[in-house]
Amino acid sequence: MRREILKEWRIFLVVLLLVLSFLWIHPNFVKGALVTIAREPASLYGIRQGDIITNVNGYPIEKASDFMQVVEGLENGSVVSVEFLRENLPYVYSKHSARFLSSTKGNETYLGIFVSDVPSNNLQFGLEIVGGTKVLLRPEKKLSPEEVDNVLAILEQRLNIFGMREIPMSFAQDFSGNQYFRLEFAGVSPEQVKDLLEKEGRFEAKVGNETVFTGTDILSVCIGGTGCVAQVVPIQSAGGRIMWQFSFELFITQEAAKRFANVTQNLDIGECSPAGCYLNETIRFFIDGEPTGDPLRISSNLKGKVVTNPAITGVRESKFEAQQEMRKLQAILQSRKLPVKMEIESIAVISPTLGKAFAENVFMVFLLAILGVEAIVWLRYRSWKVALPIMFITLSEIFITLGVAALIKWTLDLAGIAGLIAAVGTGVDDQIVITDEVLRGEKEEKVRSIKERIKRAFFIIIVSFASTVATMLPLTFAGAGLLRGFAITTIIAVSIGIFITRPAYARLIELLLR
Repeated sequence: MRREILKEWRIFLVVLLLVLSFLWIHPNFVKGALVTIAREPASLYGIRQGDIITNVNGYPIEKASDFMQVVEGLENGSVVSVEFLRENLPYVYSKHSARFLSSTKGNETYLGIFVSDVPSNNLQFGLEIVGGTKVLLRPEKKLSPEEVDNVLAILEQRLNIFGMREIPMSFAQDFSGNQYFRLEFAGVSPEQVKDLLEKEGRFEAKVGNETVFTGTDILSVCIGGTGCVAQVVPIQSAGGRIMWQFSFELFITQEAAKRFANVTQNLDIGECSPAGCYLNETIRFFIDGEPTGDPLRISSNLKGKVVTNPAITGVRESKFEAQQEMRKLQAILQSRKLPVKMEIESIAVISPTLGKAFAENVFMVFLLAILGVEAIVWLRYRSWKVALPIMFITLSEIFITLGVAALIKWTLDLAGIAGLIAAVGTGVDDQIVITDEVLRGEKEEKVRSIKERIKRAFFIIIVSFASTVATMLPLTFAGAGLLRGFAITTIIAVSIGIFITRPAYARLIELLLR
């Protein structure tokens, strides 16, 4: 019997997904400070985002506050020795070290390293659990899909500029046509949120060391539509490969165009390719003095010319990469201010203490729900051969759903956790339907085989699955997306059940009760 169970591919698939889910959730056991942003001078010596700093100048680092305390005690221009870990494969770390001189920024010691505590796992929880500020923004006019993507890219770029990465943000539209942007800031006050959304970064475009235009010189940036050019087209490289070239227009003032012409007039012709020749200097973008984006080559056709609508171009290996790079550059050029006025519809603040209490309550509710379901199953069948497989499959569904949420970086808020609990109940209902059909097939005459009864049970289950998904889909758009977490999590959980765990349970219960 054991050998037959282990050979069953449906059960093997569940076990395999449990292992993968563990890797996706990735419980962390390493102590240190996680590098969230790495800039010069640290980036020049190999330190990059995702590294875990464990030691600075001989002082052990176990959390982000340890790192900040050591950095505060450093003198400007002093030698800094950093030891850090880099995860090459899940739970496989390599040790590295870097030694460089600290610099000064704003009369403070600056290493170019921004850190946070190492997260306990890869699951992302909503502000109801971790605490913070949730903001709902409403544009003053209806936006097209291209404009929505552009606003999201600009918001992401603005927040990255001010040192806030991986901020959950989403777009939602209700049935009345109202559009909203949702942003969640962990550990940030409402005043800081307003400042981040309203403040303007000091934008500069430099050729060499000369500033050719600033944020105030940018009149508009083309993102598509009529009246301007923004496109991605295939081209053939010198080696015969098909590459993808993006191009979009930038509209600047006459004064900026003249400065650009004066600076490029003295440059020489540099590299040439089938696409044309380029000047021997590149143009770089800076925000608040920090370089952002990759340097761009300047076409020799622009040498010494006054052009108020220059085209920003670049080449990437795939169409997707070209589109992503074009959106990134468009966002950088517009990061000084949003292209559409936003009204703050609502701001909700949840303290970390309250979030911790929420998390503890949710865990207790989850535990009580599972124990209650298991007790009812035991009273119904009075057999561990039925109760234990149901418990195993129920816990497997929960764990695999959490693994998928970690893989796709889905944020689990209270609504999402409620959806997961609801999916547990749906899953147990389906398993009871399967169990009753199998037991009825054993007690009655063999008019129908057990397999035929399982097929009949699955017909009922599939109809229930379809009705659940049909019910959840409208909720993803209702209420400015406030119920999206509940709907999406429920759909993910019931889909895992119908396609993976229910077939495994049917086969498992059939073998155990044979």
